[in-house]
Amino acid sequence: MFSSYLTTSLRAFSKHKQHFALNVLGLSIGLAAAIMVTLFAVYELSFDRTQPNAERVYRVHTDYRSWGLQLVGTAGSDAPEMMKEQSQVEDVLLLASADGLEFYNAALALTVKVADRQVQLPHFYAVSGNLLDFVNLNVLSGSVQDAISLPDQLALSQSTAISLFGHTNIVGEQLNHDSGSYTVAAVFEDLPENTHFYFHTLTAVPKHAEPDVHGYVYMRLAPNADATAIETELNRTFNDRQQGRRKTLTLHMVPLLDVYFNSRGPFEMKQGGSEQVMWVSVALAVILLLVASTNFINLNIAAAARRAKEVGVRKALGASRLQLVQQFLTEALLVVSISGLIALAIIEITLPWVNQMLGRNLSLDFSIWFLVSVVGVIILVGVLSGLYPALFISSFSAKRVLSGDLQRGQTAIWVRKLTLYLQSVLSIALIIAAVTIYKQMALVNDLEVGYGKTDRLLVKSLPSELLFKADNNRLFDSIRALPGVSQVTISNTNLTVDMNGELFLTWPNGEQIEGTQPTVSTGYHAVETLGLTLLAGRDFVPQYGADWAHTDDQDVRRYAILITESLMKLAGYDDPNDIIGKQATAHRGRTQVTIVGVVADVKLGSAKQQKLPLSFRLGVNSLPSADIVVKLDKSASPEQVSRQLQAMVVEQLKLHEVSITRIEDEYQRAHISEHRVQQLVLFFSSLAVFLTCLGVLGLASFSVLRRQKEVAVRKVLGASRYSIVNLLAREYLVLIAAAVLLAFPASYWFLDGWLSHFNERISQVVWVYVFSAMFVALSTWLTVALLAFRAASVRPSLILRYE
Repeated sequence: MFSSYLTTSLRAFSKHKQHFALNVLGLSIGLAAAIMVTLFAVYELSFDRTQPNAERVYRVHTDYRSWGLQLVGTAGSDAPEMMKEQSQVEDVLLLASADGLEFYNAALALTVKVADRQVQLPHFYAVSGNLLDFVNLNVLSGSVQDAISLPDQLALSQSTAISLFGHTNIVGEQLNHDSGSYTVAAVFEDLPENTHFYFHTLTAVPKHAEPDVHGYVYMRLAPNADATAIETELNRTFNDRQQGRRKTLTLHMVPLLDVYFNSRGPFEMKQGGSEQVMWVSVALAVILLLVASTNFINLNIAAAARRAKEVGVRKALGASRLQLVQQFLTEALLVVSISGLIALAIIEITLPWVNQMLGRNLSLDFSIWFLVSVVGVIILVGVLSGLYPALFISSFSAKRVLSGDLQRGQTAIWVRKLTLYLQSVLSIALIIAAVTIYKQMALVNDLEVGYGKTDRLLVKSLPSELLFKADNNRLFDSIRALPGVSQVTISNTNLTVDMNGELFLTWPNGEQIEGTQPTVSTGYHAVETLGLTLLAGRDFVPQYGADWAHTDDQDVRRYAILITESLMKLAGYDDPNDIIGKQATAHRGRTQVTIVGVVADVKLGSAKQQKLPLSFRLGVNSLPSADIVVKLDKSASPEQVSRQLQAMVVEQLKLHEVSITRIEDEYQRAHISEHRVQQLVLFFSSLAVFLTCLGVLGLASFSVLRRQKEVAVRKVLGASRYSIVNLLAREYLVLIAAAVLLAFPASYWFLDGWLSHFNERISQVVWVYVFSAMFVALSTWLTVALLAFRAASVRPSLILRYE
């Protein structure tokens, strides 16, 4: 029986080639999108699921939004440690960046000597001794437990061991530094991609560290513990220990399985994914699959007239309705199966491009689970898409069909119109979203941030003690001498990310400003190199050597600063020239600063963050690492300068390797989720419009065929081709006009919510909505016109000669 169904299906495909090709093309695109997004979603949702007791572990985040900043993934360890007194809290893990421990009286050497090179230990963290209870590590040699329990011991990742020594058999090796040495106690396998944890060097938290070390803090709760109640108690404990404006801060406990989607802020081990991007991808893929499936339904219903006599003959010969349903379902499943094979081929071809767009490393894994899932989706789509057409076609009356009296039911007409209507709504809405998101991201890219984004290189995370030199900085002189380099300076803050420190001043008029006041430690030529806009005063220049941070005989620290216009106004000054040369104090008079310049406001971080009053201070070495900022000539090649710069920095600072990026790329990275949403919406909206036009093409071809006698009669009576085209396209254009009534308000509501996350945002404009509707209408009209014009060009005598 099945072989008979299969043979009949193949004959039907051969006879109706256009119908078959349209179905296969539409379904293969829909299935490819669905499978691709499924791969992406499964990968995104797999993060940290293999960690011990992952469902009971939470990371503590600190909410700085009351300060005009954002939610960050770090917190002080004091309050969470006190929560271990609660029976519902089993354990607490601290994972602290080694370069910040000097603030807690526990400085660690970050740079070690390997042969004649100085190497900065990569992704170096001090951890509490219970790390292995929270993180799965595949230990290759040695004891990680010893490394994180005993002083001056290290555990290195496999890639770090090979980078430093060329092999992994290094347990017992010594790494010397200025104040002693480390002993390699263990080597562990590099962490997998699907975890938010990211470290390559581990050691124990020094015993003499202050109790409230700031870092990544994880709490493991007891089974069936009330996380909400624990978070409330944690905040009460935290708040009791804070003073001043720190009482406005709050702590949030984020489930470990959600940390990956909450790791987009600064100071993360590695940047996480976006739950919004994932769900937008899933929603758009489902939409695309629904559009392809409804096309399949519409095309089969529209083709029913061509199969009517076949159904009538089969029924006259004794075929039951069940057998006819089985026949047409077999055809549907066969079409979907062929489409599925083509979809897999499309995925293999396009996967490299998709990985580049999403920043992932997805691949087709033909495992049993994957194959069963794909077969299940194919059967589900085939049955759901083919069932209604099968029931509809098999319901034809043999007597009426064979007598030529076939009346197409109103139900089929309404199904076609409803599905076309929904496709038009989705197409219009997606085009509106694509244009609006593009305009918003164009605003973000062109946003006046107060510093230069183009023609600037960033040499990242270098030892600050090697850079903050007031005199005889041979490295900077060498960099300035490079062809294509205009100027160079230092910065301990990546302006595209967030603040790294604050400076609270008492101004000459006695004013003391409340609120967040970020400060950036920099070097000479900061205004020129960073691209700041000087409103009054001067830049930091070597001619004024006293500007550089130094301590005088009275143990008062002195240095020069630049302030932004907003900070000047908060201090009570309206004219920038009035504050130039004045002195302010900090740290109860132990620090005295001289204001040498006022610059235009600078926006730290992404477009979603508030613009804050800011200062730049000269020569203050406040953090273990800093960046070199290099300004290029307009005609310089960034790639060529980067290669020369890398070789020069490695050679002169005796480092193992350095990382160099462009500031404009760093700024793009701060908005990577929004850019991915933009690319996804543009890509899927293009496919949705294409599939909608494909469906219209199939339906219009059957509509033209059904009405070809009417067209011939109208031509005989003098109708023009243009009027006939409009006649055939009218029902589709009416559906699009009706689609506007749903697409416009739905799009406005969704996009208004998305835009509300930006401090600087565009206003939604009418022309975008009108353009989207007109584009879909024009695409539909041209699709129908393509077929209608050909039908209108046929001589009426060829159609009516048998009438």
